[in-house]
Amino acid sequence: MPIKHHLDRRASQLKEFCEGSSDELLSTRELAAWLGVSTQFLEIGRTKNYGPMFIRQSSRRIRYMRRDVLAWLDERTFSCTSEYSA
Repeated sequence: MPIKHHLDRRASQLKEFCEGSSDELLSTRELAAWLGVSTQFLEIGRTKNYGPMFIRQSSRRIRYMRRDVLAWLDERTFSCTSEYSA
């Protein structure tokens, strides 16, 4: 089970707003805007292992593949509140 955080309750809604190719690479800023979180949230998630998978293109260039973000959101989608609290 992934570590719980505030995105869990709206993961299914975030998936609905997905537009673009599943192979598209998103910057940290673009992903933060889509998820409605700060870039710092994603940066901390990379170091603490609770964010979506990412690709390090260089020492200063991080990208997220849209399909990896959607898979991460799938892991966080629940059909009822009892599943979330388990």
